[in-house]
Amino acid sequence: MANEVTSVTAARFIDEWWDPELNRAVEFDIVISNLFSDWSSRMPGHGDILHVVARHNLTANTKSAGTDATAEAITETDQDFTVSTHQIVAQEIEDFAEVMSKYDIRAEFTMAASYSLARARDVAAAALLDDNTLQTVGVLAAEMTDDNFIRAWQYLSDSAAKGVRKGVVSPACWGGMLKIEKFTQMLYNGDTMGRALHEAQIGKIYNATFYQSQLTVGTAPNSSGHLWAGDHFFKVIKKPPTMDGWYSPFAKSFSVASDQIYGMFERQEADEAAAVTTTARLWGCRLQSLK
Repeated sequence: MANEVTSVTAARFIDEWWDPELNRAVEFDIVISNLFSDWSSRMPGHGDILHVVARHNLTANTKSAGTDATAEAITETDQDFTVSTHQIVAQEIEDFAEVMSKYDIRAEFTMAASYSLARARDVAAAALLDDNTLQTVGVLAAEMTDDNFIRAWQYLSDSAAKGVRKGVVSPACWGGMLKIEKFTQMLYNGDTMGRALHEAQIGKIYNATFYQSQLTVGTAPNSSGHLWAGDHFFKVIKKPPTMDGWYSPFAKSFSVASDQIYGMFERQEADEAAAVTTTARLWGCRLQSLK
Protein backbone atom coordinates (compact mmCIF):
# COMPACT_ATOMS: atom_id res chain seq x y z
CA MET A 1 0.00 0.00 0.00
CA ALA A 2 1.39 3.35 -0.96
CA ASN A 3 2.41 5.86 1.69
CA GLU A 4 1.88 3.48 4.62
CA VAL A 5 3.90 3.91 7.79
CA THR A 6 6.40 1.04 8.11
CA SER A 7 9.21 0.10 10.44
CA VAL A 8 11.52 1.80 7.99
CA THR A 9 9.71 5.15 7.79
CA ALA A 10 9.00 5.08 11.52
CA ALA A 11 12.50 4.03 12.49
CA ARG A 12 13.08 7.24 14.48
CA PHE A 13 9.99 6.50 16.59
CA ILE A 14 10.99 2.96 17.59
CA ASP A 15 13.25 2.84 20.61
CA GLU A 16 15.52 0.13 21.96
CA TRP A 17 16.10 -1.27 25.42
CA TRP A 18 19.20 -2.50 27.22
CA ASP A 19 18.52 -5.26 29.74
CA PRO A 20 19.02 -4.04 33.32
CA GLU A 21 20.84 -7.28 34.17
CA LEU A 22 24.21 -8.22 32.69
CA ASN A 23 24.80 -11.69 31.28
CA ARG A 24 27.53 -12.43 33.81
CA ALA A 25 30.08 -15.14 33.08
CA VAL A 26 29.54 -18.55 34.63
CA GLU A 27 31.37 -18.96 37.94
CA PHE A 28 32.38 -22.38 39.19
CA ASP A 29 32.04 -23.22 42.87
CA ILE A 30 35.34 -22.78 44.72
CA VAL A 31 35.80 -26.16 46.40
CA ILE A 32 39.28 -27.67 46.32
CA SER A 33 41.36 -24.97 48.00
CA ASN A 34 38.74 -24.68 50.74
CA LEU A 35 39.26 -28.35 51.57
CA PHE A 36 42.99 -27.89 52.16
CA SER A 37 44.09 -27.49 55.78
CA ASP A 38 44.98 -23.89 56.59
CA TRP A 39 48.53 -23.63 57.94
CA SER A 40 48.75 -19.86 57.58
CA SER A 41 49.13 -19.44 61.34
CA ARG A 42 52.36 -21.47 61.20
CA MET A 43 53.99 -18.75 59.07
CA PRO A 44 52.88 -15.50 60.70
CA GLY A 45 54.31 -12.29 59.31
CA HIS A 46 57.66 -12.53 57.52
CA GLY A 47 59.31 -15.52 55.85
CA ASP A 48 58.75 -17.38 52.59
CA ILE A 49 59.85 -20.97 53.41
CA LEU A 50 58.19 -23.38 55.83
CA HIS A 51 60.43 -26.23 57.03
CA VAL A 52 58.61 -29.36 58.22
CA VAL A 53 61.03 -31.67 60.04
CA ALA A 54 60.41 -35.42 60.04
CA ARG A 55 60.49 -37.49 63.23
CA HIS A 56 60.80 -41.21 62.57
CA ASN A 57 60.33 -44.19 64.86
CA LEU A 58 63.14 -45.85 66.81
CA THR A 59 64.18 -49.51 66.90
CA ALA A 60 63.20 -51.81 69.77
CA ASN A 61 66.30 -54.01 70.27
CA THR A 62 66.71 -57.14 72.35
CA LYS A 63 68.70 -56.48 75.54
CA SER A 64 71.25 -59.15 76.35
CA ALA A 65 72.33 -59.69 79.95
CA GLY A 66 75.63 -58.02 80.77
CA THR A 67 75.76 -56.15 77.47
CA ASP A 68 75.26 -52.43 77.17
CA ALA A 69 72.62 -51.21 74.75
CA THR A 70 73.75 -49.42 71.62
CA ALA A 71 72.49 -45.87 71.41
CA GLU A 72 70.49 -44.99 68.32
CA ALA A 73 70.62 -41.71 66.48
CA ILE A 74 68.68 -40.84 63.33
CA THR A 75 69.75 -38.01 61.07
CA GLU A 76 66.39 -36.56 60.15
CA THR A 77 65.48 -34.52 57.10
CA ASP A 78 62.90 -31.87 56.45
CA GLN A 79 60.49 -30.88 53.69
CA ASP A 80 60.70 -27.31 52.47
CA PHE A 81 57.59 -25.49 51.26
CA THR A 82 58.12 -22.14 49.55
CA VAL A 83 55.28 -19.62 49.43
CA SER A 84 55.91 -17.83 46.15
CA THR A 85 52.65 -17.40 44.24
CA HIS A 86 51.78 -13.71 43.81
CA GLN A 87 48.79 -12.94 41.60
CA ILE A 88 47.08 -9.68 40.68
CA VAL A 89 44.05 -8.42 38.78
CA ALA A 90 43.98 -4.74 37.80
CA GLN A 91 41.69 -2.30 35.99
CA GLU A 92 41.70 1.39 35.19
CA ILE A 93 38.27 2.95 34.66
CA GLU A 94 37.92 6.43 33.21
CA ASP A 95 35.31 8.76 34.66
CA PHE A 96 33.69 9.22 31.28
CA ALA A 97 33.03 5.49 30.90
CA GLU A 98 31.75 5.15 34.46
CA VAL A 99 29.46 8.19 34.24
CA MET A 100 28.04 7.28 30.86
CA SER A 101 27.52 3.59 31.55
CA LYS A 102 24.09 2.30 32.48
CA TYR A 103 25.81 -0.31 34.63
CA ASP A 104 27.98 -0.07 37.74
CA ILE A 105 31.07 -1.23 35.88
CA ARG A 106 33.46 -0.68 38.78
CA ALA A 107 31.38 -2.96 41.00
CA GLU A 108 31.09 -5.52 38.22
CA PHE A 109 34.83 -5.60 37.62
CA THR A 110 35.42 -5.87 41.37
CA MET A 111 33.25 -8.99 41.52
CA ALA A 112 35.03 -10.42 38.49
CA ALA A 113 38.42 -9.80 40.09
CA SER A 114 37.37 -11.56 43.31
CA TYR A 115 36.29 -14.63 41.38
CA SER A 116 39.44 -14.65 39.24
CA LEU A 117 41.69 -14.74 42.30
CA ALA A 118 39.58 -17.41 44.04
CA ARG A 119 39.55 -19.54 40.89
CA ALA A 120 43.33 -19.21 40.58
CA ARG A 121 43.75 -20.61 44.10
CA ASP A 122 41.50 -23.55 43.27
CA VAL A 123 43.41 -24.29 40.07
CA ALA A 124 46.71 -24.22 41.99
CA ALA A 125 45.28 -26.63 44.54
CA ALA A 126 43.87 -28.92 41.84
CA ALA A 127 47.29 -29.19 40.17
CA LEU A 128 48.51 -31.16 43.20
CA LEU A 129 45.82 -33.83 42.88
CA ASP A 130 47.67 -35.58 40.05
CA ASP A 131 51.11 -35.96 41.65
CA ASN A 132 50.66 -39.21 43.58
CA THR A 133 51.62 -41.89 41.06
CA LEU A 134 52.27 -44.67 43.62
CA GLN A 135 48.88 -44.69 45.30
CA THR A 136 46.38 -44.36 42.47
CA VAL A 137 43.14 -46.02 41.40
CA GLY A 138 40.82 -45.79 38.43
CA VAL A 139 41.37 -45.25 34.72
CA LEU A 140 41.43 -41.93 32.89
CA ALA A 141 38.34 -41.22 30.74
CA ALA A 142 36.33 -43.93 32.54
CA GLU A 143 33.89 -44.03 35.45
CA MET A 144 35.24 -45.24 38.76
CA THR A 145 34.01 -48.50 40.28
CA ASP A 146 33.15 -49.49 43.82
CA ASP A 147 36.35 -51.56 43.92
CA ASN A 148 38.33 -48.40 43.08
CA PHE A 149 36.96 -46.60 46.12
CA ILE A 150 37.55 -49.58 48.37
CA ARG A 151 41.18 -49.76 47.23
CA ALA A 152 41.61 -46.03 47.78
CA TRP A 153 40.23 -46.45 51.30
CA GLN A 154 42.69 -49.29 51.86
CA TYR A 155 45.68 -47.22 50.75
CA LEU A 156 44.94 -44.68 53.50
CA SER A 157 44.11 -47.34 56.08
CA ASP A 158 47.31 -49.27 55.35
CA SER A 159 49.19 -46.20 56.60
CA ALA A 160 46.81 -45.56 59.52
CA ALA A 161 45.83 -42.19 58.06
CA LYS A 162 44.64 -39.83 60.79
CA GLY A 163 42.22 -36.93 60.62
CA VAL A 164 39.13 -36.21 58.57
CA ARG A 165 39.00 -38.01 55.24
CA LYS A 166 37.73 -36.08 52.22
CA GLY A 167 37.67 -36.54 48.49
CA VAL A 168 37.06 -34.43 45.40
CA VAL A 169 36.08 -35.61 41.93
CA SER A 170 34.69 -34.13 38.71
CA PRO A 171 30.91 -33.90 38.08
CA ALA A 172 31.18 -36.67 35.47
CA CYS A 173 32.90 -38.95 37.97
CA TRP A 174 30.31 -38.02 40.58
CA GLY A 175 27.56 -38.94 38.12
CA GLY A 176 29.06 -42.39 37.78
CA MET A 177 29.14 -42.73 41.56
CA LEU A 178 25.41 -42.02 41.72
CA LYS A 179 24.81 -45.15 39.65
CA ILE A 180 26.14 -47.23 42.57
CA GLU A 181 23.33 -47.84 45.05
CA LYS A 182 25.42 -47.71 48.20
CA PHE A 183 26.40 -44.13 47.31
CA THR A 184 22.75 -43.01 47.23
CA GLN A 185 21.06 -45.48 49.61
CA MET A 186 20.47 -44.07 53.09
CA LEU A 187 21.21 -47.45 54.64
CA TYR A 188 24.83 -46.98 53.54
CA ASN A 189 25.44 -43.23 53.81
CA GLY A 190 22.93 -42.15 56.46
CA ASP A 191 21.21 -39.67 54.14
CA THR A 192 17.53 -39.59 55.14
CA MET A 193 16.74 -36.42 53.18
CA GLY A 194 17.37 -37.67 49.64
CA ARG A 195 20.23 -35.25 49.08
CA ALA A 196 22.31 -37.83 47.21
CA LEU A 197 19.73 -38.10 44.44
CA HIS A 198 18.41 -34.56 44.35
CA GLU A 199 21.49 -32.52 45.18
CA ALA A 200 24.29 -35.00 44.39
CA GLN A 201 25.51 -34.80 47.98
CA ILE A 202 26.89 -38.27 48.50
CA GLY A 203 27.83 -37.72 52.12
CA LYS A 204 30.23 -40.06 53.89
CA ILE A 205 31.32 -43.05 51.84
CA TYR A 206 33.94 -45.37 53.30
CA ASN A 207 34.47 -42.84 56.08
CA ALA A 208 35.20 -40.00 53.62
CA THR A 209 33.09 -37.02 52.57
CA PHE A 210 33.15 -36.44 48.80
CA TYR A 211 32.79 -33.17 46.91
CA GLN A 212 32.53 -32.31 43.23
CA SER A 213 34.49 -29.65 41.38
CA GLN A 214 34.64 -28.59 37.74
CA LEU A 215 38.28 -27.63 38.28
CA THR A 216 39.84 -31.04 38.91
CA VAL A 217 43.12 -31.35 37.01
CA GLY A 218 43.01 -32.75 33.49
CA THR A 219 41.53 -31.94 30.08
CA ALA A 220 38.29 -33.69 29.14
CA PRO A 221 37.74 -36.58 29.00
CA ASN A 222 40.51 -37.02 31.62
CA SER A 223 40.18 -36.01 35.25
CA SER A 224 42.28 -36.62 38.35
CA GLY A 225 40.64 -36.22 41.74
CA HIS A 226 41.91 -37.27 45.13
CA LEU A 227 41.05 -38.91 48.43
CA TRP A 228 43.12 -37.80 51.41
CA ALA A 229 43.18 -37.55 55.18
CA GLY A 230 44.10 -34.87 57.69
CA ASP A 231 46.74 -32.32 56.70
CA HIS A 232 48.03 -34.20 53.66
CA PHE A 233 47.15 -31.14 51.57
CA PHE A 234 47.54 -27.71 53.10
CA LYS A 235 47.72 -24.05 52.16
CA VAL A 236 49.52 -20.99 53.48
CA ILE A 237 47.92 -17.61 52.80
CA LYS A 238 50.46 -14.87 53.40
CA LYS A 239 48.27 -12.14 51.93
CA PRO A 240 44.57 -12.79 51.39
CA PRO A 241 42.88 -11.14 48.39
CA THR A 242 43.30 -7.42 49.04
CA MET A 243 42.06 -4.50 46.99
CA ASP A 244 43.90 -1.21 46.65
CA GLY A 245 42.85 1.78 44.59
CA TRP A 246 43.63 5.38 43.84
CA TYR A 247 42.12 8.19 41.81
CA SER A 248 44.14 10.10 39.22
CA PRO A 249 42.90 13.70 38.90
CA PHE A 250 44.89 14.29 35.70
CA ALA A 251 43.78 11.10 33.95
CA LYS A 252 40.33 11.38 35.51
CA SER A 253 40.30 7.67 36.13
CA PHE A 254 40.07 5.26 39.02
CA SER A 255 42.75 2.57 39.22
CA VAL A 256 42.07 -0.53 41.28
CA ALA A 257 44.13 -3.68 41.79
CA SER A 258 43.51 -6.84 43.81
CA ASP A 259 46.31 -9.24 44.70
CA GLN A 260 47.09 -12.27 46.83
CA ILE A 261 50.16 -14.19 48.02
CA TYR A 262 49.83 -17.85 48.90
CA GLY A 263 51.07 -21.40 48.45
CA MET A 264 49.28 -24.75 47.98
CA PHE A 265 51.18 -27.84 49.12
CA GLU A 266 51.16 -31.62 49.48
CA ARG A 267 52.94 -33.03 52.49
CA GLN A 268 54.69 -36.39 52.45
CA GLU A 269 54.23 -38.45 55.60
CA ALA A 270 57.19 -39.97 57.45
CA ASP A 271 57.37 -43.74 56.91
CA GLU A 272 56.38 -45.97 59.85
CA ALA A 273 59.29 -48.44 59.78
CA ALA A 274 61.87 -48.08 62.52
CA ALA A 275 65.09 -46.16 61.90
CA VAL A 276 64.24 -45.16 58.32
CA THR A 277 64.46 -41.54 57.16
CA THR A 278 62.14 -41.66 54.16
CA THR A 279 58.85 -39.92 53.46
CA ALA A 280 56.10 -40.69 50.95
CA ARG A 281 52.61 -39.64 49.89
CA LEU A 282 50.94 -42.10 52.25
CA TRP A 283 47.77 -40.29 53.33
CA GLY A 284 46.48 -39.58 49.83
CA CYS A 285 45.26 -41.54 46.82
CA ARG A 286 44.84 -40.24 43.26
CA LEU A 287 41.42 -40.92 41.72
CA GLN A 288 41.66 -41.28 37.95
CA SER A 289 38.38 -40.80 36.12
CA LEU A 290 36.63 -38.71 33.47
CA LYS A 291 35.29 -35.21 32.80
